[in-house]
Amino acid sequence: NGDSYNTRWDTTLSYDVQGLGENHKLSIMAGNEILSSKSSSNYIQGTGYPAEWDASYALANISMSSTSVPGDQVGGSTGTPSHTVSWFGRANYTLFDRYLFTATLRADGSSKFRDSNKWGYFPAAAVAWRINEEPFMASTRDWLDNLKLRVSYGTSGNDGIDAGLFDTLWGTSSAVINGETVPTYVPADCLGNPDLKWETTISRNIGLDFGFWNGKLRGTLDFYWNTTKDVLMRVPCDATTGFSYQYQNVGQTSNKGIELTLNYEILHAKDYNLSFGATINHNKNNVDELMEGVTASAHTGWGSTMRVPYYDYLVQVDEPVGLIQGLQSAGIYTVDDFNVVNGVWTLKPGIPDYSATSYAGGDAYNLAEGQKAFPGMAKFVDQDGDGTVTTDDVTIIGRTQPDLTGGFNLSGRYKFLDFSANFTYQIGGDVYNANVMHAMMGNKDTGLGQGRLEEVAECWKMYNVNSSGELYAVTDPSELAQLNANAKYALPYSEYGIASSQFIEDASFLRLQTLTVGYTFPKDLTRKIGITRARIYATAGNLFCLKKYSGLDPDVNVSPSADSSYSGFPTPNYDFRSYPKSRTFTFGLNVTF
Repeated sequence: NGDSYNTRWDTTLSYDVQGLGENHKLSIMAGNEILSSKSSSNYIQGTGYPAEWDASYALANISMSSTSVPGDQVGGSTGTPSHTVSWFGRANYTLFDRYLFTATLRADGSSKFRDSNKWGYFPAAAVAWRINEEPFMASTRDWLDNLKLRVSYGTSGNDGIDAGLFDTLWGTSSAVINGETVPTYVPADCLGNPDLKWETTISRNIGLDFGFWNGKLRGTLDFYWNTTKDVLMRVPCDATTGFSYQYQNVGQTSNKGIELTLNYEILHAKDYNLSFGATINHNKNNVDELMEGVTASAHTGWGSTMRVPYYDYLVQVDEPVGLIQGLQSAGIYTVDDFNVVNGVWTLKPGIPDYSATSYAGGDAYNLAEGQKAFPGMAKFVDQDGDGTVTTDDVTIIGRTQPDLTGGFNLSGRYKFLDFSANFTYQIGGDVYNANVMHAMMGNKDTGLGQGRLEEVAECWKMYNVNSSGELYAVTDPSELAQLNANAKYALPYSEYGIASSQFIEDASFLRLQTLTVGYTFPKDLTRKIGITRARIYATAGNLFCLKKYSGLDPDVNVSPSADSSYSGFPTPNYDFRSYPKSRTFTFGLNVTF
């Protein structure tokens, strides 16, 4: 049983100032907004009732169930109310229809923060200049339709966290004292933070709107610089506190970039037209500041808590968000990496050993004393040069930030037939293929009989089948080299997951997002049956995606929040058990009477 409410109340008052003359226009708006929400739930779950009982009879006799029996549960939760009150105002002033000024101010109060930080104040201002309307631009009006310069600066607030995080939460437990069981309190997951405050984004923009030849070519060019300070994030707590995590204002990030939008009318006539539009964006993300002592990295959870490294997404000052760290792949330990003398496999000089994770299969070979590496193991770069690959050799292996993003569209009409095609694309950036990395784990506890990805068929093989049909370990160097002449991946026998650069792949793609084809019936036909306009159409979504990525879709961003150890920091382009984008087909009819 659940009970919840969400209330929103908006009030606005607008006024256009009169009597200022034809060259001046001034409008003022003031308003208020109130948001309120709360939820609660309770449940009773019982098992083991006679089969002939229906649900209502079982509920009436719920007392016959025992909470000591697995599956029998009684519980509930009461959410913390959330309230937000906002006051805002805006003034617009226009001079000579060429100079435009806008100023706004918001005051937002949120119950998610303590009284000292409850209110946030967010001003903004914008100026625009219609250059093409200036008298000195009169000679351009036969080919220049629009030329407007825009400059803006503004702030906005974010309180997108759960209510009550400024208070420390405790749970109930019990302890035996002097032979008696007494109720006690223990730390809950979240450690309260009374210093939480509004996250603030400062937006700066310089833009230019333009249009030529009666709208045949038009577009916008924007340069932006956005800074988000006092970023609200969940961070892990030191285990000695007894708490799992705390929400903090951890630092500051910024995004600087340029975006260009163009629309061009290629053909235009009575019976046909053809238009093209495109958007291109280049964005540079950066972590400007990070609060001292904050563990600002993310553990995605695949490959167990023993995965190397534990934190596979890294957040560093003066670096973009979305750094992936792991071991730099150097291929596979092949037969050529060893000297085999009297049956003893010894690494050649300059070939590093490996001890970052446990690797099954080495007992089939007579290895040099103290050596861990054997043929077929994954080989990695020894970054510190100490002769052995360990967790100290973890380095940056991927950067998820793309070089360019955007889209383009093509639309047209010929008599009664019309179409439109919309594409999206990304150039550059990396995608983290955790699906294949997970398939490369030995996973002795649950891996037996488990379905694997097709990549495992291309792994190194250390066993063969003799003429009697018996499985045997191949230890002869020549036979082993011949057996694995076409091996692409290492043995999938690592006990724990390894974040390897081999499976950090190119995230570039081109996708046909939507394709629509329509037909409008001639009006002389539809009017006979009392219809003003009738059009049938078919739309297909996600028809294809051109990519280099070996997985299903490089445009992926799975949240690992189901894992209890996930810190909450961003994990862009993380692909692990993601649900693929669906391909859709829609057929419709538009009728106007």
